[in-house]
Amino acid sequence: MNLRDAVAIAKHHVSDTFAADAPSDLRLEGYLYDDHLMVWSLTIGFAAVSMGGARTAKLVRVSEANQTVLSVTDQP
Repeated sequence: MNLRDAVAIAKHHVSDTFAADAPSDLRLEGYLYDDHLMVWSLTIGFAAVSMGGARTAKLVRVSEANQTVLSVTDQP
């Protein structure tokens, strides 16, 4: 799995999880790869209709081993 694959998984998960907020303009805003744990930590930013189009960001952790999302948390 490379960065592009991890970002695609994270964006898809954010789109599905926050579908009620109608996220748009999803962007990778930052990333970190932990080669010991084989986990990508990706900051995904998006505009949310429910917030008047204001941008928000989520930290999405993606496992390289099984290509699944481990967690999603708010970014300040």
